Amino acid sequence: MKNSKTEKLVIGRVGSAAGIKGEFRVNLYAAESANLKEGKNLLFRHSAEKAADAPGEFEAVCKNVRYQKDKPVIRVDGIDDRNAAEAIRGMEVYIDEAELDELPEGEHYVRNLIGCTVRDVASGDDIGVLTDVIQNTAQNVLEVETAEGRKVLIPAVDAFMRNIDEEGRLIEVELIPGFL
Repeated sequence: MKNSKTEKLVIGRVGSAAGIKGEFRVNLYAAESANLKEGKNLLFRHSAEKAADAPGEFEAVCKNVRYQKDKPVIRVDGIDDRNAAEAIRGMEVYIDEAELDELPEGEHYVRNLIGCTVRDVASGDDIGVLTDVIQNTAQNVLEVETAEGRKVLIPAVDAFMRNIDEEGRLIEVELIPGFL
């Protein structure tokens, strides 16, 4: 039996209704995610800024997933017509942490990397701590906060990335001279 106290993780936001049978689009926060599947238990909740205006949340099982222009369109229990689908537009979609799919070798969930020390292997110096991974650019960008409180942006490309050790909480990069 799964622990019902596992952490809920937001994976996307409900978009517009699709058709008249209760289907709706989901705008996933991860560009490539296989975590949205038939049979998964989902939690729908308004974001913090909307919670005061529209309180409420509900859980539902995903009944169907199909893709339209590479975006998921889903049906869940209890949402049976277009009006019901439009009523939940803007709600965030969560799944249990325990239901996250295992990632292939060499891939990592961003949430597991936040807080890791980032070290330049060429100099052996710690650059700082990873505070975010910016994903809406041509390539992912590591946002690192130095001990002085300065933000450093490092492209997460093969030319710089050397090793990611989740267990050791260390990300090793090799920067070109003068980068910092």
